[in-house]
Amino acid sequence: MTKTEARAAARRIWRAQTKEELRRMGQRMCTRLFVRAEWQQAGTILSFVPLPTEPDISPALDRALAEGKVLAVPRVLGEGRMEWVALDSLDDLRPAAYGIREPVSGPVLDPAALPPDTLALVPCLAADRQGVRLGRGGGYYDRFLAQYKGRRLLVCPAALLAEELPRDPWDAVFAPEELLTDR
Repeated sequence: MTKTEARAAARRIWRAQTKEELRRMGQRMCTRLFVRAEWQQAGTILSFVPLPTEPDISPALDRALAEGKVLAVPRVLGEGRMEWVALDSLDDLRPAAYGIREPVSGPVLDPAALPPDTLALVPCLAADRQGVRLGRGGGYYDRFLAQYKGRRLLVCPAALLAEELPRDPWDAVFAPEELLTDR
């Protein structure tokens, strides 16, 4: 199977999910996230902002702010590059590239200077049981993860866990304990 074929198969599964299923899936993921030591010990959370076609993990963004954690979300710079911008409120997000809500302004965090208690929540189209992440194809997270050495969790619904996915040398691989699913 090629990456193009794997992405097409994953998109078919995503499209079959209703908004309510995605909301419940996100709720289950957040419930599992909040009891994990990585979350409880984190002072800084790097998180994607969920698209309408992804599990709704917005409760994690709300809770990070409510708990006084530093919350940063990506802003696309182009050519497979993004930066992490700290937020004071989710009201600071506006639709931008690819329909993703991004911060209009805010302090940009230097990935090399992030505190050791930082936790990154990473999205995917699919993953396999060996921890290979299949992204959307832009390379944004692969570039980020190549330089980020902190704690991280791959947010992947159980329905999108494949036995095996194609992998390129630059693809991020997650340990089994770094997978956050809804089951």
